[in-house]
Amino acid sequence: MDNVKLIRDAKLCTRWALGLTFFLIILFPGVMFLTGYSYSLAFFKGWTSLAIVWLVAAGLYTAIRPLVEFYMEKKAG
Repeated sequence: MDNVKLIRDAKLCTRWALGLTFFLIILFPGVMFLTGYSYSLAFFKGWTSLAIVWLVAAGLYTAIRPLVEFYMEKKAG
């Protein structure tokens, strides 16, 4: 991979990360707060469970993908 492609991909990933952070942490909960939505315990539990599942999935993907790429590279080479 050349540096130009790496820089372009890094910028793309940064934009996605900032955009998703803004939407999922600020915009979406902020709209519900401004409309006077009453957070119930069930809603909070669901939101927390979703966040935990998302974090576990992201962690597993981050941990397993390099191993799969390494295996595929060894198999091809």
